Amino acid sequence: MGSKFARSGALLALLALAATNQAGAQSPLLKEIENSFVRLHEDVGPCVVNIESQGRVEPGADGERMEDLFHFFGVPMPQPGEPGAPDENLPAPRSTGSGFIYDKQGYIVTNNHVIEDADRITVRLYNGNEYPATVVGADPESDIAVIKIDSPEDLPVAILGDSDKLQVGQFAIAIGSPRGFEGSVSFGHVSALGRDGLQGLSQQGLTFQNLIQTDAAINLGNSGGPLCNIQGEVVGINTAIVWGANSIGFAIPINTAKRSIPELIAEGKVTRGFLGVTIRDAREFADALSLPDNDGAIVIEVHPETPASLAGLEHDDVIRKVNGTDVKGDSDLMNQISAYAPGESVLLQVWRRDEHGDKFETLEIKVTLQERPQQAAQAIVQEPILGMRYSALTPERLERFGLPPEIQGVMITAVEPESPAGVAGIEAGDIITEVAQNPVTDGESFRATVEENSAPGKPLLVRYMRGGNGTDITVIRIPKDK
Repeated sequence: MGSKFARSGALLALLALAATNQAGAQSPLLKEIENSFVRLHEDVGPCVVNIESQGRVEPGADGERMEDLFHFFGVPMPQPGEPGAPDENLPAPRSTGSGFIYDKQGYIVTNNHVIEDADRITVRLYNGNEYPATVVGADPESDIAVIKIDSPEDLPVAILGDSDKLQVGQFAIAIGSPRGFEGSVSFGHVSALGRDGLQGLSQQGLTFQNLIQTDAAINLGNSGGPLCNIQGEVVGINTAIVWGANSIGFAIPINTAKRSIPELIAEGKVTRGFLGVTIRDAREFADALSLPDNDGAIVIEVHPETPASLAGLEHDDVIRKVNGTDVKGDSDLMNQISAYAPGESVLLQVWRRDEHGDKFETLEIKVTLQERPQQAAQAIVQEPILGMRYSALTPERLERFGLPPEIQGVMITAVEPESPAGVAGIEAGDIITEVAQNPVTDGESFRATVEENSAPGKPLLVRYMRGGNGTDITVIRIPKDK
């Protein structure tokens, strides 16, 4: 931290030196730079809110809630019994994040991980007034969420900028509640653009990255707060830091949020196109595949009964273009496909070895996209069922755990020890595939089937998978006083 402030101080010293008209005299240029930061805080500060989310730490949960909420990576999570590990038997303290006011109706933009699984959300405005908030919509894969307060006040609204116009080296200003210190302002620069492939964040569910890197001082609790340009426009949503680093933070580009927010408000989730392939960057295979350059995404596997399989895509195909737009790599392909709506058709340019196997050819394949499976609908579920919390079984989760892509069900993320599910032996990480001998296809079917078959005193037959040990069954016994 000290080194960052030293660098910032050195920058200001250089500015002061460069802006001196004569010995001992301060230039209007330096004063105007200072005034710009003061005005920015005055203009943007009232639009930034503090968000407190309260819930319980669930035993065996997929990661533990922290006192201040922020994605971080680069350090292993302490295991139970190790120093720094949370006590699983105690309620979680209030967890602090940030957000900014999107419009005068009380819609507020923040990170999904700030409000995920919260039982109660409280928003505190710049003037100290507090309001309860409800979740309107959430998109775990981009870590964007919209919450809403009902306030009689005339709410100040943040001005959204254009993150596509950002350049490395521009000023970047972060505003939020680091460690609960509300209204804190720090400044730095845009350090890099288009950061993706960050595995630590992918494992936490942040699938769509393309992040802004900044050296502005952001800390735990800044999560969901705005990253602004010198004009006071919001150009990013602060979402992650590298643990132990002094000046490496990441923000979601505001243009990504601009596309998602209206859909989150209207539908509660983001709907994306889906191809149905496992892919990797073609760069490392370019020589072996005789590619003319390093661009493209190579198909590792085509999932059955998906748009890709129905259109005739094959493993080892290299997807080079989507509707005439170059594909730079696997992340680029995923972003391009996801930008289309389910039901739309796209024309793929594909590099494939010919049927004789002695040369390659370029093909054009038309694919009609389906809806991308996602966690958004399940992310808004507030209450556990029979003591279980669960999330969607996405293709990314299947791939991460080495499971066949055709498996359907839900993944259990937490189980209350003395609950019916806990007594039956269900554990976090189990994949439930059947309830009462009915297949589970997604979170909605899981909850509906459990509720339909949960008569007081009734035994509920559940089929599940655990690790690589195949399937098993158990009986969840519904309490008679349910």
